[in-house]
Amino acid sequence: MVKNLISILLVLAAIFCIMPMRGDSPPESSQEIPIRQSGSHGSIRSLSEIQAYYNGMLSVVCTSVFADLGEIDLAVTNCTTGEFWEDSFDSSSVSQHLLPISSTSGWYEVVYTTENGDSYVGTFVIESNL
Repeated sequence: MVKNLISILLVLAAIFCIMPMRGDSPPESSQEIPIRQSGSHGSIRSLSEIQAYYNGMLSVVCTSVFADLGEIDLAVTNCTTGEFWEDSFDSSSVSQHLLPISSTSGWYEVVYTTENGDSYVGTFVIESNL
């Protein structure tokens, strides 16, 4: 029974998080998380291989990967409260990844680290609904 409920929730989360094409807008209840890579000399460039957004209805960070970047470690921190979530996934076999987080208001930092040490960073804000 619990497995069926979890399966249903994961399917619903995937439906709400699908971004099949680059540049597509996230769902209405979501906000895009701009992702940038630190260059080898401290420079910053845009990265189109990873798209991410926060889905407020489901409280998940949705990641779409459009290239084989190998094993990716994902860390999300609410810099306001100190809450922290992490997970890993293999981008060669998973093109979409969901990480449930809290819906607590604050400033969030998202960090993707590839197996060769490259880091990709994004930030977003969850505002209180008061």
